[in-house]
Amino acid sequence: MSRFEFAKASPVLFKGLYHASTVFETNNTLAKTLVEIVKCRVSQMNACSFCLRMHRDDYLKHGGEQDKIDMLAVWRNAKDFSVEERAALDWAEKLTSAADAAAIDASFEALGSHFSEEQISELTTGIALINAWNRLGIAQHQFA
Repeated sequence: MSRFEFAKASPVLFKGLYHASTVFETNNTLAKTLVEIVKCRVSQMNACSFCLRMHRDDYLKHGGEQDKIDMLAVWRNAKDFSVEERAALDWAEKLTSAADAAAIDASFEALGSHFSEEQISELTTGIALINAWNRLGIAQHQFA
């Protein structure tokens, strides 16, 4: 049972967030699998089952590996992830928890070895957007 429907309760805000998400999806230079695995990890952290299921399916549709999905919760201890994915996942975790400024600084420094400034900005935007959608899904009481 949903608590409220964001799209119906606040249609202008829904359209704005949806538009921002669409612009992000069609105008970034990041690999689709990277974007989707990051969205999966953020959705795991936020306990948003609806978004996790959706982004897992998108990740696999774009050629992502099932093993990575299976190991995502323990990615730091799994051999399956590239150095670029590790840097992006670390950044996503640091921004999602936002608890330690020094850790955020260290994570940001590591990104520079793998991503351009534009890509870091794009990745950060994607992380912010999925966090917004996760929180709206949780507030609406959406389950998958």
